[in-house]
Amino acid sequence: MLSSLVPTSLIPSSFRSRMALLFGCLSLLVGLPTYIYVSQVHREQLLQDRHEYLHALATSGATVIAENLVERRREIELLAQTPLYRNASLDSPEFRASLERLQHSYPYYSWIGLTDTDGQVRAATSDHLVGQSVAKRPWFKQGQAQVYVGDVHEALLLARLLPSEGTQPVRFIDFASPVRDAQGRVRAVLASHAHWRWAGDVLQVVRPAHADALGLEMFIVNQRNEVIYPTRTPSGLNMPPPERLSDRRNAAFLDWGAGQMFLSAASTIKDPVAATPLGWRVVVRQPEATVIASVRELQNVILVVASISSAALLLLVWVGAGRVSRPLQRLTRAAHRIERGEDGVTFDARFGSNELRGLASAMQGMYATLKQQKDALSESNRDLEGKVAARTAELQRLNTELNQLARTDALTGVPNRLQSNERLSAEFARFRRSHQPYAVLMLDIDFFKQINDTHGHAIGDVVLQQVAAILRRSLRDIDFVGRTGGEEFMVILPMTRQDNALLVAEKLRHAVATHAFTQAGAVGQVTVSIGVQEASLADANPEQAVNHADHHLYQAKRAGRNRVEPGLTSQWASA
Repeated sequence: MLSSLVPTSLIPSSFRSRMALLFGCLSLLVGLPTYIYVSQVHREQLLQDRHEYLHALATSGATVIAENLVERRREIELLAQTPLYRNASLDSPEFRASLERLQHSYPYYSWIGLTDTDGQVRAATSDHLVGQSVAKRPWFKQGQAQVYVGDVHEALLLARLLPSEGTQPVRFIDFASPVRDAQGRVRAVLASHAHWRWAGDVLQVVRPAHADALGLEMFIVNQRNEVIYPTRTPSGLNMPPPERLSDRRNAAFLDWGAGQMFLSAASTIKDPVAATPLGWRVVVRQPEATVIASVRELQNVILVVASISSAALLLLVWVGAGRVSRPLQRLTRAAHRIERGEDGVTFDARFGSNELRGLASAMQGMYATLKQQKDALSESNRDLEGKVAARTAELQRLNTELNQLARTDALTGVPNRLQSNERLSAEFARFRRSHQPYAVLMLDIDFFKQINDTHGHAIGDVVLQQVAAILRRSLRDIDFVGRTGGEEFMVILPMTRQDNALLVAEKLRHAVATHAFTQAGAVGQVTVSIGVQEASLADANPEQAVNHADHHLYQAKRAGRNRVEPGLTSQWASA
């Protein structure tokens, strides 16, 4: 066996030297493959797993940002389709109140305005830019023809009107939608500027709590491969090419400039409007030193243990080889069994000399140490798999929570506009299939702006929360209630005709009017106005019943508030 491992010319002539050389070779045969595995195979597996984790984190961030962009776009688009914007005179003071309500519903709206077709601002939050021309702005030009979402930019004129935020330039992202009259002609453009700091707050939702300890960094990059978040980027940053970042098969470290190597991943953010693509991506990176630190530590431990074990073994062999003769064959056979990878090998210690017994004991210890190292390596692999599984489960949990947050109103706990629209579409589809009727109630708190202006927004929030609670406990389990605006709620009543819907609406109105609002005692009585409409088979889409109910809601407002206005006569029989 020795001659097969070492050239014949290099084999020593003494038995003691040969024994030392033999056991040295055996130590290399067992230890070197283990060390190479940890250095190469285990390292590559760790890199691939971490690369997949970074891709999953980037995908989560891209999904959250895309959902947020779509929700903001839908808010502007749906507001532009309401009867007020389609029919009222552009000089109506109701526009500013409507814009203010939308601004209060989302903290990142810095400005919301309504322009005529010539580009003159006719109404705006806080009256900013009213009377000025925005005809040259991209959002106005694009917004006359279609729904528009613009890239991040600075708005110097608007920034001067807003509270100062230090030396950093104020940056916004635009949302715009054409406002059409009943004949489908464009009569105005509705637009909003959302403060760019929302991007950082959104990414914080998916950013791991231990990101700083792991050196994880997240960026938002535009289609020109420029970093648009964070505003202050690290010095010397050189963004790698998009094709290198998007390659999921190659878990390689990329150069980010100044000799800095990072494990990187990217995920494309789905464009909220296909006609005006943004081309944004979420990029995640982690320093090379942090990624491979655990591999290097394990390599060092194995190298030290293997070196110490080998040195001890060679010493014992050299000392005991002079007195080993016939028992050597038994020891050699045992060593061959170890070489073949057999388990449970024991060395016979029934020798006449203490030296041979010591050698047998040492060889038994060597085998135990090697087996312990092998077991430790297997345990390390299992721990790594457990960590990957735990992190994957955590990402799945976070995605579930993010989906719930995106569909639930944070203040009242009831479904938000997005989930309300989904439930409305599902109920309309069921209605078209089964002809089971349903009714829509549009409910608005009377004089809510006056409550906010007089008692403050904190009291207004309490009123909103308690009204939502009244509605939930006053309805059936199969009924649906969602908050669709600042103080506006939508109620969907499955398997309900117009006459019963009016009774339910009156029940809700009476429950709110007679409720003693806790923590808001100074407000006094709070009332609501309700518009009711049963869906008809003649409806082309689910929004028609909502529009009718919304129209009746405004009739209730004009008729004095704190009342229920019935919808159209049921068309079930005629349909």
